Amino acid sequence: MYVESLEPEKVTQPYPLVLIHGDFHSGKVWLDKPDGSPGWAAYFLKQGYHVYLVDLPGVGRSGKHPSSTGGNVAKLSSLTPQTVEQELTCPEKYPWHQASAWETVARHTQWPGDGRQGDPIFTQYMASVTVLETDPQEALSALLQRTGKAILIGEGTGCIMSWLTTDVMYGLVAGVLSIEPSGPPFGSARSRGRLYGHRAVFDPEVREWGLADIPLTYDPPLPKPQSIIPDPTVDRRNNPLFPLCEYTNPEDPRKSCFMQNPVRVTEGGEMIFHQLLHLKKVPHAVITAEASSHSIFDWATVAFMKQAGLQVSWLRLEELCIRGNGRLMFLEKNSDEIALVLHKWMARLPAVKQGMVMPAPAPSLEAIPKPVPGPKSAPAPHMDTSGPSSTPVVQPQGMEAQHQIEAGWQFV
Repeated sequence: MYVESLEPEKVTQPYPLVLIHGDFHSGKVWLDKPDGSPGWAAYFLKQGYHVYLVDLPGVGRSGKHPSSTGGNVAKLSSLTPQTVEQELTCPEKYPWHQASAWETVARHTQWPGDGRQGDPIFTQYMASVTVLETDPQEALSALLQRTGKAILIGEGTGCIMSWLTTDVMYGLVAGVLSIEPSGPPFGSARSRGRLYGHRAVFDPEVREWGLADIPLTYDPPLPKPQSIIPDPTVDRRNNPLFPLCEYTNPEDPRKSCFMQNPVRVTEGGEMIFHQLLHLKKVPHAVITAEASSHSIFDWATVAFMKQAGLQVSWLRLEELCIRGNGRLMFLEKNSDEIALVLHKWMARLPAVKQGMVMPAPAPSLEAIPKPVPGPKSAPAPHMDTSGPSSTPVVQPQGMEAQHQIEAGWQFV
């Protein structure tokens, strides 16, 4: 796995950050925005964090490990220019009643450009698009063994990778921030085509472990998949792994999702659910933008996390008076303002007492000063690959951020 290490002249934060991209992106998505301005890596570097950017295995500058069996392979999907327009860069130009929309779509105002094919900023973004091929749980775990205790920040499917890594390396994770994680659990929020609805659509092959497609550690334990004998006469929602039920949001009866049925009910009436045994040991936050499709269904992901024992802060940007953002909030015009919200949440993590997993609450509006502009990202170092070794020889150039690259890592 290819890892880029950005170290400030003086580290002032107690934990380094590992920024984990999602589908269609690489680690470069954190460096520069499509309009040429510096991205989140530069912002967090300015705040004194040691920042690690990864290209997940099989993506961008990372190659596949030669011994990889491809056992846990992500479901591949394509991202066409039309899909980018409809869902990411200018969804507001596709009205609610048409091909691809959700109720808050008209509020999207923060994309820096026209958002359509032919616009130079759109072209620059499309040039960065790639495909996520594998589950990198092993590679990210190996990285944490080198960095020490760190904070994981993921976007989209990168959030799932953060959770999977935390499940096996919870002692080395100080906190997890999930930027609009893939969801909702056990299905999809699409009612037909690319139209989003309030009621989740059950799919037995999607996030069957709740937050992921591959095993997470629960207590009581879930049955091993190979031990399950499917019964075609039984609704899969009531077939193990999970006994599930359709849950209606008490604050908005239009909304529903799939949640656990209780494992048992105590004599006192307490309902016992499967708990995410390791994830609950770490503070969590979920960040949702006002004008994103995730504004429709992130509530379901947060509800499932809480039911499974996690203490999670749901940071809804409009509640912090940060408006107009879509799915690519970290690339949009006010991205530094959003990064500041994350910084404020992370700044409280050192106060978490050992053994008492109480995540920091969402920062109040008064606690959020104006964003500090980040520095321009350092130039990419020269990499001499002319030698006999297959591992690139790195020659860092410039000392502004002690920009370093670690490449060609072999994880076993």
